[in-house]
Amino acid sequence: MKKVWNWFVIGVSVLCGFASAMYSTYGMAQLLPENDSFHGLWVFGLGYVWFLGSFYLTLILHELGHAFFGWLTGFDLVALGLGNRLLVKTDQGWKWKKTVIVQGAAAQYIGVKRDENDPRAILVFAGGPIVHLSLILISVLIGFLTGHWSLPLSQILLNLALFILNANPSGMADGAKIQELRTHPEYSRLVYQSLRHTSQVMVDPTAANLSDFVMDLPILPGHLPQIHYLNWTEVLIFKGEYQEAQERLEKVIVASDNDYIVKMAKLVLLEVYLLQGLNEEARELGQDRQVKSLLKYPMGNHQVIAALYHQRITKDNKALKKSLAQAKKMLPNSPLLADEQDYYSKLLTEVELESQLS
Repeated sequence: MKKVWNWFVIGVSVLCGFASAMYSTYGMAQLLPENDSFHGLWVFGLGYVWFLGSFYLTLILHELGHAFFGWLTGFDLVALGLGNRLLVKTDQGWKWKKTVIVQGAAAQYIGVKRDENDPRAILVFAGGPIVHLSLILISVLIGFLTGHWSLPLSQILLNLALFILNANPSGMADGAKIQELRTHPEYSRLVYQSLRHTSQVMVDPTAANLSDFVMDLPILPGHLPQIHYLNWTEVLIFKGEYQEAQERLEKVIVASDNDYIVKMAKLVLLEVYLLQGLNEEARELGQDRQVKSLLKYPMGNHQVIAALYHQRITKDNKALKKSLAQAKKMLPNSPLLADEQDYYSKLLTEVELESQLS
């Protein structure tokens, strides 16, 4: 049922987005003089610029909404960015940093807070959706004041699309985090731990390990504790405890109702199968649609696993070379801490040696 709901939410958001683009073009057609010989070109060109510019500006305002509510509730801003470019606060001041985009994240706000018992983290996650509601109200006001609705409607529909996506209580977006913190206020400490983890990755990833930021939790409802569960399982893999890691991953795949958690657990389980030489299990799991999509994603550790899969299972030299090249390129910029970088760098070297010997 959740999958149906998620697809419905995505469908409505996409329709609102298309309608926003149409009203952007229509609004420009109303503003520009029709006697210009290049009228159609100007309309589509400026309509496209208006829509795209509004979209990126809205994403920035969304993250500034998180930052503002973070500031109100005592968070220290660590990083703020759009796409793979982040403005990061370091000991030497603010610096631009290029990173690999975490799947599904168009923009990012990262802040840290020392008091883990403060339950107000929920307000930080509400900051983004509140921005979209505010922009909708402002656009409605502009429409009433000017009497021209085409361009205001483009903004209303754009922000409605982004609000629907972000307010969705199922998944990984702000709405899901708000829902989890409403239901489980004790998860606040998990939020703060995760934010410290992310800020360490941005500021100085070589100074800490993944094991410094994760807790050994049972499978609890919600994606916040399940991310900790997955990260702890990865630490077990780094220690060579493959059998225990396999059992944990198989359990969470059955128990979790979060699509993102299940997808990531399947990818890590594929890695565990490959490391244990369970080729038939790896071959079957490698055909899974979710796993296939992650094996193509340009994240350094994903591409190391993809290279291992192609080396030992598919025997596809072309795909292997592509994965190795992407892994070498992406691994240094991937959001990984010291033990993660060390583990996947060594695994990448092993796969390269195997490919040269075969």
